[in-house]
Amino acid sequence: MSKYNPLYKYLKNSGKDRILLSFKEIEDIIGDVLPESAYRYREWWANDRYHTQARNGWLSAGYHVEHVDFVKRIVVFRKSHVSGADYFMDIDWEDVIKSSRTRKIEITSPRRFEEFARYIMSRYFGKPLRRFRAPNWPKEFDLVSEALEIVGDAKYYKMVRVSSIPPAKFSAIAEHIWFLEKINAEIKFLVFGNDIRVPMEWLKRYGKYVKEVRFYFIDEEGNVRQLR
Repeated sequence: MSKYNPLYKYLKNSGKDRILLSFKEIEDIIGDVLPESAYRYREWWANDRYHTQARNGWLSAGYHVEHVDFVKRIVVFRKSHVSGADYFMDIDWEDVIKSSRTRKIEITSPRRFEEFARYIMSRYFGKPLRRFRAPNWPKEFDLVSEALEIVGDAKYYKMVRVSSIPPAKFSAIAEHIWFLEKINAEIKFLVFGNDIRVPMEWLKRYGKYVKEVRFYFIDEEGNVRQLR
């Protein structure tokens, strides 16, 4: 049993849409001290299911962390009235990977790949990523860090009729590269799944025109390969 289950019970039974708790009150609820990272880093309070404190605490209770004040040492939880992908992942991918006998992860749709990529790339960069659109951005991006220094999109493409180039998908890749190059971020990337030939062929033809955007590919076992 996780030590954060009492927090789950407290939030679940509160019946409130918005709950403000001090760090000390949370420690009293769970009967233990919070780790030092909870007092220093916003990432610790990220609304991502691969974090034990989130998965077994506020997310299970139907809440998300809306605000953290490290000076006043308070956190605000708000009842989630949005789709799961906006704040956290619908599937506990860590459990899926551990329980997979073949080590290959079954991805059934582009939406599932986006969630899988969110989990894998969050681990890859060491920072929680989520869907987000900042003011003046051309679109909402799939994979964005809390401080907005990492921004990316997930693409689940395959060749047409086994081996033909998918022209519409190639145009979409170019469009999203253009979007990414219009924003200010330290790391900008596209991550692909399904068929590695799609990004490889695109880079072969047009890669020399890309200035700032990285290309990654995630295979069926969750391994990340940087293509550019």
